[in-house]
Amino acid sequence: MLTKFRRFFIFLALPMFVSCAAPKLRGVHSSMQSFVDAHDLSGVVTVVATKDKIIDCEAVGLANIETKEAMRPDSLFWIASMTKPVTAVALLMLQDEGKLNVSDPVAKYIPEFAALKTPSGKPANLTIAQMMTHTSGLGEADKAAAAEARTLAELIPLFLSVPMQYEPGSRWKYTQSGINATARIIEIASGMPFDVFVQKRIFNPLGMKDTTFYPTRKPSAHRVVGYKKNPATGILEAKTVARQIWC
Repeated sequence: MLTKFRRFFIFLALPMFVSCAAPKLRGVHSSMQSFVDAHDLSGVVTVVATKDKIIDCEAVGLANIETKEAMRPDSLFWIASMTKPVTAVALLMLQDEGKLNVSDPVAKYIPEFAALKTPSGKPANLTIAQMMTHTSGLGEADKAAAAEARTLAELIPLFLSVPMQYEPGSRWKYTQSGINATARIIEIASGMPFDVFVQKRIFNPLGMKDTTFYPTRKPSAHRVVGYKKNPATGILEAKTVARQIWC
């Protein structure tokens, strides 16, 4: 099982999208089309809804530029770092069950963190809350080494082998390693692999049947190719997203 959470895709396809009525809000279409025309996006799906009903739902542009496949209301998208809120939900579920507390030291669950030192040489004493709020200062793993890791447990030594970036709590900096380490704590506290926990405790109960770490197991799914605009050429270039979470 590959559990490099920072590189997972989530694909989302809500059942209500499939039965979308004809678009009613012209301003939504024109606004989204302008992004496609400017090559900022290959395509987009929009939904405007109240608590009672869907007001507007529309797919604009292409899901795959190379094959000219049109975007569909039920297309599956890579949601990248939107997996972080999923991790936070899992964490707080375990807190509600008394299995951990966000104020706990990370070393309570991953003892190797007890030896971690800050740039000034002080004990880091990192807390789960610092890890989840990008204020831990934890160092990022070498990309090549991280690419070889097959589990979250294998990533932990990589995070601890590099210097911390700053004193804990002294600043905010987007940090993938902190979220991955928190996902490992979820595994330890729950007794389940991370992907199994979120599938059983979050995705299945919510009816998120198309949300998955393993999009290749859904061969009939209409997956959207991930693109990034090249700042030099203005061209949308496909991103490699083979192992991600999709919804």
